[in-house]
Amino acid sequence: DVLIVASVSCIYGLGSPESYEAMQIALHVGDVVNRDDILRELVGIHYERTDIATVVNATVSLVRPRADENGLTLDACIPANIAALPLVADTRALKQILLNLLSNAIKFTPRGGRVQASASAIEGGVRFNVTDTGLGISKEDLPRLARPFEQASLDADLSKQGTGLGLALVRSLAELHGGTFSIESELGRGTSVNVDLPLMPAMVAAQ
Repeated sequence: DVLIVASVSCIYGLGSPESYEAMQIALHVGDVVNRDDILRELVGIHYERTDIATVVNATVSLVRPRADENGLTLDACIPANIAALPLVADTRALKQILLNLLSNAIKFTPRGGRVQASASAIEGGVRFNVTDTGLGISKEDLPRLARPFEQASLDADLSKQGTGLGLALVRSLAELHGGTFSIESELGRGTSVNVDLPLMPAMVAAQ
């Protein structure tokens, strides 16, 4: 999660400890509406037509050195028709979503494994997926993973490296777009995370 924290500062300009603390508080707010309002104000969400392929490729390039260092195969799978999808999103938030998911996948995938990021069309929107052949997550741990400061009980040393905010931030940023977040995993076989976003957030469509 060191990479995640650094990227939050880089992408959103949250360089001060106070700013990062504010994000921690926002993610810990139980009321979804209040949490989303705080996050929207904090990161300055700006919706615009987004080039899906460019965002996915740029984020994969950002984490590739870490994947190479860990002896992993890292792929991006983007079908040719994805360019025609008129996705309206906050480009920085989308990069952050993918960065957090890829960073987690790389961290928990043993040497020789594979991590893949993809984007595909779904009814009324776009599905962003990150799949790995890593350690996997138990059924008991899955329900709590998107809560702030929660991490799966996998490798104790790896878990100590993180803040526990990565997936909570993914869920919150997805919800700011009217999207959803889901995880499928099996211990010892890997994890697949989907973030489904509508082509246009409801609040933008209403304007």
